[in-house]
Amino acid sequence: MRFGPKDPFFMVTNPTSNSELADICFETSLENLALQMKGGLSMDADPTMFTDRGEAEIAAHCRLVAREVSRAIAGHSAEGLCLKDARRIEILDGEGKILFGASLG
Repeated sequence: MRFGPKDPFFMVTNPTSNSELADICFETSLENLALQMKGGLSMDADPTMFTDRGEAEIAAHCRLVAREVSRAIAGHSAEGLCLKDARRIEILDGEGKILFGASLG
């Protein structure tokens, strides 16, 4: 696939501690990407290009979930809990509904 300077694509980057979906998944172009790199976007943010918006949003959601799982694990470790025997991770909403669940190992 060929991309010119103004052709749109979707970019996904790693989230910061307070990022939301729109912060890490956005439409851009090569022309705008050059400006974003000058403005501080770096390879440390693991920027990834997508031609399909849906695929970009799925990748961005996965990065947000990974951030939340990391926070949860860090929180449990700080409380002195050992997670080495954990078999499943679930992220719940305020009402206890499972938003994300994954079996481990």
